[in-house]
Amino acid sequence: MLARGRSNGEIRAELVLSENTVKSHVRAVMQKLDLRDRVHVVIHAYENGLVGRNDLPG
Repeated sequence: MLARGRSNGEIRAELVLSENTVKSHVRAVMQKLDLRDRVHVVIHAYENGLVGRNDLPG
C-alpha cells in the first residue's frame, strides 16, 4: 500500500490500524530498506518488481 502511494490515513482505514501503528511500520520499512522518504519507497518497489505501472498513482 505504501509503495502504491497510499497515505497513512488510507492505510489506517483499510487495515483498521491506529495512525501511530501505521507511522511506526512506515518508518520501520524505510529504515530497513535505507530509504529516506516515501517517494524512494515507490521507486524501490517499482525497480524491484513489487509494483508495476498500473499500481502507481496518477
